[in-house]
Amino acid sequence: MKLFLTSSCISEELRDSFLKFLEKPPEQTKLYFIPTASDVEQEKFYTCKSMDDFSTLGINPIWYALKYKTKDQIARELIEADVIWVNGGNTFYLLDTARKTGFLDVVDDLVRNKGVRYGGTSAGSILASPTIASAGWGGESADRNAVGIIDLTSFGFVTFSTHVHYDPSAERPELLTHKKETPIYAIPDGCAVEVNEDDVLTHGKVEVL
Repeated sequence: MKLFLTSSCISEELRDSFLKFLEKPPEQTKLYFIPTASDVEQEKFYTCKSMDDFSTLGINPIWYALKYKTKDQIARELIEADVIWVNGGNTFYLLDTARKTGFLDVVDDLVRNKGVRYGGTSAGSILASPTIASAGWGGESADRNAVGIIDLTSFGFVTFSTHVHYDPSAERPELLTHKKETPIYAIPDGCAVEVNEDDVLTHGKVEVL
């Protein structure tokens, strides 16, 4: 599996690492951009910024909203993807929609068995972990579980919990209270965790707790 997990999409510092991750030239890369987590967010600025970031790199991202999609549609359409990029927003809503539409099952197979690369911003990065429990960390800044989802199991592409928008001075003590058997990769904005099969690389000041 090949993964590129960010807190705030592709910063200037991540540019070279991300382009290597793509394998293909950017203009030849079919990147399907999943904006679904922002469906319930009033602020859409960062969704648009993420699209702009890809365009600046020479990629023509394909906007792919999950709402109203069926599992058969998703399987038929995403088989053409080189990269599936799941953007940020509300992680609980994202998981609920991904499960109900069949996106979770389809993408799990594509990434594990078909060589499709997976990338994420914020909520999309959390979705790569065994559960999305970390979306509820962070006090007032935590995601709200307005959909009432109980089963927080997600892709499990990695064996660690992913925490995004990490501010070490404010959040490190709280994160340590959540640490159990699973390591926590705490990713500040502008940083990333890259997974290449069994190798985990960090870009920027990512903390492993």
